[in-house]
Amino acid sequence: MLNPLDAPAAVSAAAEPFEDLLDDCNQVASVELCHVVPVTGTAPGPDLMRRLAQAVYDAGPGGHRVGTPVEPFESPQAWREVLRRQVTDGFMQPVRRYSDPGLRTPARIRRTGELADGVCDLIEAHPGPVRCSGDVGGPHTGSIRWRNLLLVTDDRATVLAFGIHD
Repeated sequence: MLNPLDAPAAVSAAAEPFEDLLDDCNQVASVELCHVVPVTGTAPGPDLMRRLAQAVYDAGPGGHRVGTPVEPFESPQAWREVLRRQVTDGFMQPVRRYSDPGLRTPARIRRTGELADGVCDLIEAHPGPVRCSGDVGGPHTGSIRWRNLLLVTDDRATVLAFGIHD
C-alpha cells in the first residue's frame, strides 16, 4: 500500500488526462480527492459516516458543514460504478451538454471508462480497499453539476469530488 497522505496529489496527476477527455469548450471537468483522515469509530453507519465526512472537510480549508446523514451504498464498491457511469454516460460526458457527436465516440467512451477505473485503482492503492462508501454533500462553489462520495477504508476516510465547472 502506498502512503495514504499522498493520495490527493496522485489522484490529481492521474486525473489530468481523464479531465481533458471530459472538458469541452465552455466547461471544465474536475476529479479530485480531498484530504485523507484517520478513521475512528466502529461499524460504518449514517452517523459515523457523517462524522467521517465532516473530519475530511475539517482537514481542509473552507469550513463546510455536513448537514445530513451519509447513507452507505449497499455495496462498498458502488462508488466505482457511480464514477464510471457519470463519466461514460452521465452528466460528466460533454455530449450531455452539447450535441456534437464527435464528443461521444465509442473509443472516447471506452478510454474515459478505462481512465476512471485507473483513478479508482489508484485511490485504493493509497489508503486501501474501500469498505464503505456513500453520497455526501460538500462544497461545490462554481460547479454546474457535482457529486461527492465518501470513501471509507479500514483505517482512513476521504471524499472523492467530481463535477463540471464554468
